[in-house]
Amino acid sequence: MLIITSLFYASSAKSAKEKVFVFLKSAVALIAVFGILAYLNEHYTKPVLKSQRPSHIYILDQTGLSNTIDSLYQLDKKTRQKFFTDLITSHPKEFTQIDPDILQHWQEEAGFSFPSGHTFNAFLFAMILSYAILFNRSYPSLRKLFSIPFIWAALVGISRVAMGAHTAFDVTAGAILGISLGFLFLYSDHTRHWLTRKD
Repeated sequence: MLIITSLFYASSAKSAKEKVFVFLKSAVALIAVFGILAYLNEHYTKPVLKSQRPSHIYILDQTGLSNTIDSLYQLDKKTRQKFFTDLITSHPKEFTQIDPDILQHWQEEAGFSFPSGHTFNAFLFAMILSYAILFNRSYPSLRKLFSIPFIWAALVGISRVAMGAHTAFDVTAGAILGISLGFLFLYSDHTRHWLTRKD
């Protein structure tokens, strides 16, 4: 999605040299912005709100350790990952109905739950990319596809709930935050010009 978004930014540039420059600038800027936002969400927002993941609640319920969940979150992330790995390994019968890839994801995603960072990023990307598609001068025939990024973002949110990594509330909050920040981003005249080459 980052590459597609950067390509749409660059498509409005006039010369080939300018297209390359805009593409690289866009890619670096997006990597930096999304990297910073992901870091802030994982290391500040989620630890402050301390929302428990549904997958963690399920694992502890299945193994009779649901009363330990508060103390568990006092451990660092790597220790929690090891704890869940050991717990699932030592109780194979309780998790036979869960796909191994899902279990692996539950072990890796040992942090807090609220808000969903994946959904936040997806909807922020959707806002930026949809705007670039809708107002792109170079490929006006593609404007009818502006809703596709939002369909993709919604599927990302649904997948997070389906995998047990987040609740519907986590995903909804992530979507609202992504759309809101997208509006703020696009509110800037400089940003709109950057995306569309249109004053």
